[in-house]
Amino acid sequence: MGRQKKNKPRRPAAGGSFLVRDALHEDIPGICAVMPEAFGLMGGAPWTDPAYVAEGLEVCAAGLSGRQKVKVALEGSGVVGCSFSGLALAGDGQTAHTQLGIIHGIAVRPDRRRHGAASALLTTCEDYLGDEGARVMIAEVRPRAVGFFAARGYATASGPALLIPAPAGTYVHQQSTPTTALMWKSRSAAVAPQPSGHGTTLVGLLAS
Repeated sequence: MGRQKKNKPRRPAAGGSFLVRDALHEDIPGICAVMPEAFGLMGGAPWTDPAYVAEGLEVCAAGLSGRQKVKVALEGSGVVGCSFSGLALAGDGQTAHTQLGIIHGIAVRPDRRRHGAASALLTTCEDYLGDEGARVMIAEVRPRAVGFFAARGYATASGPALLIPAPAGTYVHQQSTPTTALMWKSRSAAVAPQPSGHGTTLVGLLAS
């Protein structure tokens, strides 16, 4: 088990009335109501199951070095948004690519969208992944979310896969469905995309 970091609740910079913190067991009903929408055809159904979410929270607390997090955005005591992110895993399913962060999903309740919750959740995910050493963030998003991520510095990768040579071996993120977009954002100027036969390769991470 690796480093455990205390994640302080965050409020959005633009004066929203909600805060963002690590998810607790008491948030499970709200997570089940909000989070399935983030995944859709990519596997949203399990998030409707409280037992599945409870197990996931336990994994986040005691699993892969504590480096996966479910976050919630709260307005009062109610969950209005949720995110799931963590470090990328190598092929053995256990070793973390400490330089690669994955934004698995962000969802906000329909009636509370465009109030800053998604931006606050994404910023919180990026901050904690950056604290863990991630220099490249990866997100697989549905068409309507491409503009949201693009406005926050993410570029769209071409092809069915994103490949990143990293110290723990080359990480490959396959497109889950033909309608999703693979997007990425780098904190290192040395990282650059190159077309390849399998999609897009991000080069320069090992040298940065």
